[in-house]
Amino acid sequence: MSESLADRRVRLLGPNVLTFYDAPLHITRGDGAWLWDADGRRYLDCYNNVAHVGHCHPHVVAAIARQAATLNTHTRYLHEGLLDYIERLTETMGHDLRQAILVCTGSEANDVALRMAEAATGATGLIATDNTYHGNTRATSQLSTRRPPIGGFPAHVMLVPAPDSRAGQGTNPEAFAANVAQAIAALKAGGHGFAGMMLCPIFANEGLPNIAPGFFDAAAAVIRREGGLILCDEVQPGFGRCGQWWGHDWLGIAPDVV
Repeated sequence: MSESLADRRVRLLGPNVLTFYDAPLHITRGDGAWLWDADGRRYLDCYNNVAHVGHCHPHVVAAIARQAATLNTHTRYLHEGLLDYIERLTETMGHDLRQAILVCTGSEANDVALRMAEAATGATGLIATDNTYHGNTRATSQLSTRRPPIGGFPAHVMLVPAPDSRAGQGTNPEAFAANVAQAIAALKAGGHGFAGMMLCPIFANEGLPNIAPGFFDAAAAVIRREGGLILCDEVQPGFGRCGQWWGHDWLGIAPDVV
C-alpha cells in the first residue's frame, strides 16, 4: 500500500505539527480570496492570516520576483530598499514609533519585544492573558497557554484572566485592569519587578471577545504607572486585517513596541 500524504507528513514533520480539520485539506493553489484543493474543489478563504491582500496578488508576486532577481541578502549591508520600507511601514502608525528591527517570524519579533522590555526596565516580570499564544521561542512559549512550558510556567510570568464575552465581568475594563494591577503587585513582591505586558490588541487567540475601543485604557494606565511597557503582538490584526492598519489603532492605545 502506498503511503498517504497525511502519513508522509507525520513521518517527516512529526506528530505534533497540527493540521486543520479531522480530514485535512490538500490545498494546491490560491487566487484572490479563493483556495483550490487537489480535487479541484474551490473554497472561500475566510481564515488565512498570511495572504491578507489575497492569494497570488499580481503586484506582490511581481515585487517578490523583481527583488529576488536583483538582490536577496540580509540587513548588514547598506541598502536603500530596506530603509525605504521601514519609513513607509512606520508612517502607517499614528504615534512616534519610527525604528524597526526586521526578523523572519512573529515568534522572533515577540521574543525581541520581551527582551526590549527587560532591557528598558531592568526587570523580568511579564504579564499576558491566560488564553493566548505569542510564539514558539523559549521566552514566548512561557506566555502561551496552548502548550504549557515543560516544568510549568516560570515565576516571572503572570497570566491574567482573558476578556471573555461569556463571563459576567469578562469584558469589564476596570475588572481587567484590577487583575493586571494584582499581577504586577505579585511580580514585584516576588522580586521580579515588572517589565511589561504583551497582548494581541483584538485578543484574537482569546476568541475575539466583544470588547470596544478603549477597553484597555484602564489597564494601560496601570502599566504606565507601574513603569512597565505595553507590547502589542500584531501578527494577526496588523497590516489592515481589522479594517485599519493596526489593531492597537482600533483599540486606541499607543504601545511601546509593536
